[in-house]
Amino acid sequence: MERTSRVVSRGLTAAVLALGLAGPGRALAAPPDSCGVLTTAEIQAAVGKPVGEGKLNTKANPLGGRPCEYRVGDLGLFSVLVKPAAAGETPASVKAELERRRIQVSPSAALGEGSFFSSPGYGMVQLNTFKGPSYAIITLLVPGGPEAAQKAAAERLMRLVAQRL
Repeated sequence: MERTSRVVSRGLTAAVLALGLAGPGRALAAPPDSCGVLTTAEIQAAVGKPVGEGKLNTKANPLGGRPCEYRVGDLGLFSVLVKPAAAGETPASVKAELERRRIQVSPSAALGEGSFFSSPGYGMVQLNTFKGPSYAIITLLVPGGPEAAQKAAAERLMRLVAQRL
């Protein structure tokens, strides 16, 4: 469990680093409630395993956004981060930064041009989506779960997030 938490923390750190920070002089809107965008029941239905209550990661840098984190089964983790996109933060710029860091990027055909997957390693799947002024990231790590199933669950949940932005 300790190792899984460290792996997910590293993946979330990579995602937040890729997000960038708001440029000087840009006012940030109040951050969206990452823990209010999905219900535990919705996550559980998508991943097919028991899901614990979400907790806001208060240790994350508030300028990069604070994800809501959930335990999935015994060793898995799920998180959702919703934040205002920073100045210059676009799908193309985030993809370029991830690729520069040698993090694999692939399209999400189900969600359109503003969405793409990133694969930071260790079996973790991240789905990035831009909608209007908002940027959302779903991170899913279910040990032993097939990547295709995790991607399908992430897409299903991101559709719900996108409807609520």
